[in-house]
Amino acid sequence: MKKPLLFVLPMLAIGFVSCSDDDPAKAIEYETITFEDCEFPEGKLTNIVTSSTGSTGEYVELGAKFAFKDMYSMDGGDVVSSQAAISESGTPKANAVALPADTEHPGADGSDKFVVLNKNSSSLFNDFPPEFSFESGVERQIVSLDLMNSTMMYQYMKYGFYSYAPLAAGDWCEVTFTGYDAEGAETGTVTVAVGDYRDGKEYIMEEWTTVDLTPLGKVNKVAVAMTWSDTWNKPSSGNWAVCADNIKMIKEETAE
Repeated sequence: MKKPLLFVLPMLAIGFVSCSDDDPAKAIEYETITFEDCEFPEGKLTNIVTSSTGSTGEYVELGAKFAFKDMYSMDGGDVVSSQAAISESGTPKANAVALPADTEHPGADGSDKFVVLNKNSSSLFNDFPPEFSFESGVERQIVSLDLMNSTMMYQYMKYGFYSYAPLAAGDWCEVTFTGYDAEGAETGTVTVAVGDYRDGKEYIMEEWTTVDLTPLGKVNKVAVAMTWSDTWNKPSSGNWAVCADNIKMIKEETAE
């Protein structure tokens, strides 16, 4: 009885090696949204086209749509930017990543552009939340993205804003990514701290950080939300912004 078994096992091993080494269907390929192809108006550092009556716009890369609205010097939604700034007082620069202003390439991995996901609490921007989505019926597996604090949130958390105090012991601030499938059902969530003063920590995200989004599964839309501790009296309580770059996905041809 043992001889036939000894014969079968090597054959199975050969077959396994053959499939894993030679079958191209087993090789996973990836593609990444980098925002580098987004065109800005002449002389601008974002893709916002400012007008007295307001404007809307969108950037699409690898089938993902990032839309924004600009009105009365305010904006909401997803603005592609190449601005970097750190401020300690006064009104922080909008649509900028919290890196020194002289940073030559402020995007993740030394790239030039990234997206700023803006939440504007004004009802004027209800149709432009901080989220991105694919065409109707399309679902993609997102693997990861790079995350970084915006200039606004960095200042609020680290330095405060006029009479509003920065984060103190016990305070925290988190970003949550929620996935939705083509039917609108939630697929999963991922939460990451961008500021954390709990349990003796004094952490504020100060460099681009890769976030694993595989727990979301296949998604048609990813919504972004920011929450913070009740003990922190945040300035502009309904408004916030966070920066993202290098949204990595399984390539469509190999996604199943």
